[in-house]
Amino acid sequence: MTQHLQTMVCEYTTLIIMLYIGVRCLNQRNNSIIRLFSHFVFGVIVFQIINIPVRMVDAGLVHMPKTAVFVLNCGFMIAETFVTYEWFFFFESIQDSFLVKNRVLRVIGGVPLVLMTVLCVASWWNGWLFYVDDAGAYHRGVLFGLQIALPYTYVFVTLISAIVYTLTRREKRSAVIMTIALIPALICSVLQVVAGGSYVLVGLTFAAMFVYIELCMEDIRKIEKLAMLEESKKELEEALDMATRANNAKTVFLNSMSHDIRTPMNAIIGFTDLLSENLDDKEKAGDYIAKIRSSSDYLLSLINNVLEMARIERGKTELDETDVSIEKSLDSVYWLFESQMKEKNIDFTWNVNVQHNNIQCDLVKVKEVLMNIVNNAYKYSLPGDSVAVRINEIPCDREGYVTICTEVEDTGIGMSEDFLEHIFEDFSRAQNSTESGQFGTGLGMAIVKKIVDLMGGTIDVQSKQGKGTKFTVTLTHRISEEAADAGAVVKNVDDYSFEGCRVLLAEDNDLNAEIAMAILSGCGLDVERAVDGIQCIDMLEKAEPGYYDLILMDIQMPNMDGYKATMLIRKLEDRRLADIPIVAMTANAFDEDRKKAFAAGMNGHIAKPISANDLKNTLAGILQHS
Repeated sequence: MTQHLQTMVCEYTTLIIMLYIGVRCLNQRNNSIIRLFSHFVFGVIVFQIINIPVRMVDAGLVHMPKTAVFVLNCGFMIAETFVTYEWFFFFESIQDSFLVKNRVLRVIGGVPLVLMTVLCVASWWNGWLFYVDDAGAYHRGVLFGLQIALPYTYVFVTLISAIVYTLTRREKRSAVIMTIALIPALICSVLQVVAGGSYVLVGLTFAAMFVYIELCMEDIRKIEKLAMLEESKKELEEALDMATRANNAKTVFLNSMSHDIRTPMNAIIGFTDLLSENLDDKEKAGDYIAKIRSSSDYLLSLINNVLEMARIERGKTELDETDVSIEKSLDSVYWLFESQMKEKNIDFTWNVNVQHNNIQCDLVKVKEVLMNIVNNAYKYSLPGDSVAVRINEIPCDREGYVTICTEVEDTGIGMSEDFLEHIFEDFSRAQNSTESGQFGTGLGMAIVKKIVDLMGGTIDVQSKQGKGTKFTVTLTHRISEEAADAGAVVKNVDDYSFEGCRVLLAEDNDLNAEIAMAILSGCGLDVERAVDGIQCIDMLEKAEPGYYDLILMDIQMPNMDGYKATMLIRKLEDRRLADIPIVAMTANAFDEDRKKAFAAGMNGHIAKPISANDLKNTLAGILQHS
């Protein structure tokens, strides 16, 4: 009696679990695999519903007529065989086995189920599987062993198939889970044969739980894969959209800039021809030269801005922070624009008010931001207008840091509200050069915004047409404990005398060498030329120490480049020769080129095309300290 009660509790528990799994399967009927699995689950439920009264009759808890007992036991045996058949069909379908793909084999696979049904019905007359006496008692027949053999033919075949499937498939996870799921079913089948009861139902329930969990996990993996595919698709679409917009923007830029590019080129070519025809007229010649210079400066600005923007977009731009003095370092920006403002009759004021003067920052980029904004104010201000630069320290919450607020305010022509929304976009300009009378690439403010973002700062712009524009840049820097003079410039190179100084120029290009020698000679310097790095070292070694005061070194030269020549010079045994100041004079003009030059042992860097003022300033600064 106790054993029967324990069995019944187990069976009721099993029924509740299978009902739960069955309901969950109904909610996923759109999945063909889940649909197949649900056939097995509901077969187990039917089997259990029939099994409970059968156990109650066996335990003597319920008495039924002979016919009812016979029908219940028939239903029990047929349902048991049907459940194992559905399990077999479900698993073979998952692995796409030939046992279910071949129609003949599928028919053969149904033979045990059909045979069990026939034997159950026939037992009413011959009692081969079982029989029920007139008192309603159940007895086993001479072929009762088939009641075990026929259902577990399916279990045995499925187990063998699972092992083969596991060993032969690359994706083995599902196969392994299925094989593990068969183990409790097989064990419980043996227990049922040995001890009786309904252990097979418990085994199949555990197997069903294993499989259901695996199917759910498979659905989750599919959903995750679909989500990843959707995310990848979205990213590709966004990338395509960005590429399309970038391509359209560049196409619009090139179309709108075509006039601006041809205008200075036409000016350079035209005024060069006019200059050659009017060399005797100094006034005309001077005017032509000034216009050629202005057009050349614009083309150089165009090239530099486009290359700078390309570098920023590729992530090539990095911060190179050094100790600098705010007042001395940014002073050079004032001197650069002071004379231009005066010539245009613009009132230019410059005010620096900071408590912490010494900071750590990337001076080159800070200057680039300030120069772009001041230059913008200069270009779009009219004679009689004013431009004011105010550099103030404001409260900072971070200990050891200082926040610098730079305001550039002008009373120029200003901008419309519509354009303010696009001022920091690539290639954006309020007007083309024909309308504004000013050349511009539309990249200056975009570069400023990207540099400010790179430095973790903010930039704000306020403007009204006809009333002027105000830019406000806020940057936070680490306070430097050491005083620094980085970036200080010689304000007036005319005050510095180059008389008696001799320069060794290493330059392979004859035209570049001629320009450089003319500029240097015009400053009062004596110049000697080497055509490559090897000749430069040879001339230096043959000269007495102190004969050359400085070397101007090109980088890209045949036989030996400027980097290698500099490193070999620094290794010379005579320290008086090895320590000679060396300045790079090269078309490699980016920040990493400057760093590479200094890493090779050079003392300065001048970018081509050569600016006479930049050359004089650099040489004066180095010779003053040598």
